[in-house]
Amino acid sequence: MFLSSTTLAFLLPAARSNASHHILSTKKSHDEEQFIKRVLLENSLFNNIPDASVLVDALERKVAERGDVIINQGDSCVDGYVYLVAEGSCRVLIDNVIVPEPYGILGQNAVFGEQGILYDEVRAATVMVESESLVYYKLDGDLFKAAFSASRSSPMVSLMQEIDDIINTVSGTNTLYEGRVVPAYQPERAWLWKQYAGSVLKISRETVLFAMLFSALFVISAKFIANESFIWESGFLPPDRDNPLIQGLISVHTIWEIQKTLTTFVLTFFVNQSFLFWGSVYNSVREVQGKLSGFNLICVTNAKRAADGSLHLEAEEFLEDVGQCTRLFHVLFWASKAKRFSALMTDEGLKRMESRGLMSAKQLDILLGLDIPNDQLFYAPLEWMLVRCNQAADEGVLLADNATKSSILREYIFLRNAFARIGNIIEGRTPLAYVQFVQILVDTFVLVSPLALYADLGEYSVIAVGLVAFFYCGLNNLAKIFLDPLNNEDFCDNSIYFDLAVIVSEKVTNMLF
Repeated sequence: MFLSSTTLAFLLPAARSNASHHILSTKKSHDEEQFIKRVLLENSLFNNIPDASVLVDALERKVAERGDVIINQGDSCVDGYVYLVAEGSCRVLIDNVIVPEPYGILGQNAVFGEQGILYDEVRAATVMVESESLVYYKLDGDLFKAAFSASRSSPMVSLMQEIDDIINTVSGTNTLYEGRVVPAYQPERAWLWKQYAGSVLKISRETVLFAMLFSALFVISAKFIANESFIWESGFLPPDRDNPLIQGLISVHTIWEIQKTLTTFVLTFFVNQSFLFWGSVYNSVREVQGKLSGFNLICVTNAKRAADGSLHLEAEEFLEDVGQCTRLFHVLFWASKAKRFSALMTDEGLKRMESRGLMSAKQLDILLGLDIPNDQLFYAPLEWMLVRCNQAADEGVLLADNATKSSILREYIFLRNAFARIGNIIEGRTPLAYVQFVQILVDTFVLVSPLALYADLGEYSVIAVGLVAFFYCGLNNLAKIFLDPLNNEDFCDNSIYFDLAVIVSEKVTNMLF
């Protein structure tokens, strides 16, 4: 099925009556048409559009100079455009801060501005011309959206928006803890008391309130059964210990004290082991990041250079290739481990990563053609890193003697084993039987607390039960948070799980060339 310009015009909103909004065909040279068609053909964003020639005809050529602003952050996308860079480059800024490379540079063939058009959002960034001059094309946003929507269903557009949000996240522009892997804290008592989001208090509040409510209901029932008055009627006297009901509850208290010792020991040990697990994952992640930087450092220091120390053109291309494979490997690896990034491993996710510049069209074809599970795709760019190094060594671009080759191979083997080890650690974190046992132990202990504490405290046992529930259930919840450093269970919002966007973006942007 092909959509003509007339059909596309019908798909556009009826409110577009202004002449400037009509589908216009701008005259182009043969070379311009071939360039645009090639770019659109190579960009998976335009692959499913039935008749891209309509878009080719509608693209309007423009020229800008250094410092000119193409897009302003916060501007509306109503009557906006999608842009294609033909010559030159642009710099991306968010909140007047330059976005690190590679996301912060839009070079030749780059398409930008489509997200705000597709998702009806304001411009998320400012795009400014960085080169001496910029030749670019702009396409009417409504025309682009109509053509795009005609080629994809609504669920596919929603999936693409989710994928774009993930890509924006791994670029480091959207972080949880102001650019930190884990949330920072201030040691002042007043500051700590003010924190609520992501705290144990917030996680455990429902359990604490339920325990106190159950305790209050039990107190009311016990008063009626024992025929006793409430504290405001009896002058705050404790329950009568000679009452048969109270004598039975004293026996319950004795058993509860024994369980308290067992529960406290088991729970504190559980929390300690969970924190050790959390720390081991964090240390492994940081260790691997160091080795990944070491791999790139070997490449940088042994790349072919001129007498003045500058890199040869072939060396720059080699380092760019290695850095790009490193970034792709890192993104795909964490996409295979973190559920919130898993959409990147779908075919649509891979295609969108290609259209956003995270991989080449050739790399996309290879990944889509691999007969392996999607959660193992990261092995491909890891292998490409080593293959590219060997190729550069054979060509003399990488000055690698036997010792250097051995170092590169050693770092590569360590990376492969270390990333596999991280996955194994996460998968084998704690047996189900152990976590279940601790949960049952804590729940029964808290559940019996109203009965055990009533004989000594009476109505005040309601407050005591709340404290017991907060302490024991809070520690148990804290341990379970430690056991989920990637937040795959989505157990607690904005708590102490790793912000993988920072980990990925550190490796995405921190390449030494």
